[in-house]
Amino acid sequence: MGVATATYNDITRKNLLLVDKTIREQIANAKFIAVDTEFTGLSISNASPAFGFNTQEWVTRATQMEDKYKAMSNVAKTHALVSLGMSVFSKRHNKPGSFNVNNYNFTVQQQNSHLISANSIAFLAQNGFDLNRQASEGIRFYAGPNPLPPVTRNELANQEGLALREIFLDMVRSKVPLVIHNGLFDLVYIYQAFFGPLPDSYNAFVYDLSEMFPGGIYDTKYISEMVEPGSASFLAYTFHKNERIQKRRLVAEEPAVQAKLKSPLKYPEPEEPTFPNLPESEKGIEYCLNFALHGHCRFKDKCPKSHDIDFILDCQEREEARKLASESGSEAPEKSDEKNAGVDDSKKRKRSSDDEDSASTSGADSKKGRKASKNSEEPASKPGNGDHKNMYHTAAYDAYMTGFIFASYQIRLGEGIGEYLNKVYLMGRPDQPLLIKPSLFASNSLTYVQTKPIIEGKEAPVKARPSRAKQ
Repeated sequence: MGVATATYNDITRKNLLLVDKTIREQIANAKFIAVDTEFTGLSISNASPAFGFNTQEWVTRATQMEDKYKAMSNVAKTHALVSLGMSVFSKRHNKPGSFNVNNYNFTVQQQNSHLISANSIAFLAQNGFDLNRQASEGIRFYAGPNPLPPVTRNELANQEGLALREIFLDMVRSKVPLVIHNGLFDLVYIYQAFFGPLPDSYNAFVYDLSEMFPGGIYDTKYISEMVEPGSASFLAYTFHKNERIQKRRLVAEEPAVQAKLKSPLKYPEPEEPTFPNLPESEKGIEYCLNFALHGHCRFKDKCPKSHDIDFILDCQEREEARKLASESGSEAPEKSDEKNAGVDDSKKRKRSSDDEDSASTSGADSKKGRKASKNSEEPASKPGNGDHKNMYHTAAYDAYMTGFIFASYQIRLGEGIGEYLNKVYLMGRPDQPLLIKPSLFASNSLTYVQTKPIIEGKEAPVKARPSRAKQ
């Protein structure tokens, strides 16, 4: 057996609209889907007095689920997702445990104003999450759209948000099992981000989840705690332990998990932005007029004209001198001086151009480096196990490990896996899981009622442009 790599697709605003259709097709063929998230906070501690409470105590120590849910929902409403990992397990062969696996890491940028926990951001940075890249390339979306996201003046951002939400809604439409690992917070954040505003009532939230995922929700941490009590149950340990078990089963010619990780999707690279042809009257102007007037330019560093303030001032002073000379009837500056100034400016522009070329080359190399680390099928070394990349806490890899653990327990337990259906691990209470089942004294939330027509296709949202990706 042995999986040689942890290959995944790195999805950002640069390629989402090129691959979204293919991702949705894969979801439609899934047997189950595992997810993991990264976000900007787990609690509201030392926050503004306007909150009126400190959720750190509630999240970890509250004994009543209503209190725990209230704390968690307030955290999800005031913080934001930064990454969504999704591992899609689909049938490969007829024999049990044989899967094709497509892994996705969605770097997202929530447009709602939100809080950031210093500890959470430090944790992400220490584990390789690129916050600068998230700011510049994250998929833009609005959390809690109900029933549809707000429409902004940025059409491309609108398409990104709609495409991302449709991918999530396709997970709901697939009606296959959703797999998490210690994932109650994942469920709360995902609901708030992609489904709609979280219900006020804990019972309504649970009722909604039971109908959103009729294939059931499985928490591999809870399964591990129950099947092997007393053993460590954190994600990486549980994954590698089950991987060894499956390898031994394969050697013994017993049914075993054989997960083939698919290569990254192939798609045409996005085209570089083009610039409008300048009118004849502007061809002699070497600096950017928009930047000179407002301090910004919509083309940013791609603008072919200078944003150098000193150069702009030099040009404007010469223009003013020519204007005054023309009005007074005096002679224009001597040609030799103007010629020398032009030489200096030319050198300055050339030096600026050289710097931009260098930066551009560096950026290209950096991009290639990211592709090699994120999408390459070459294994990377990791202390203690050279078969897997050191990608713990990357949402895509955590989702894959979660899915593999679930597949392993499916093989090991057979029909007994049903005993763990819709039981979500609760911190500090491993033998008292959160039961995802509707209460006789509850009903669906207003969010679910408003969003259900979109799920069923009775109220179709605006479609993103067609995808051109292929496997």
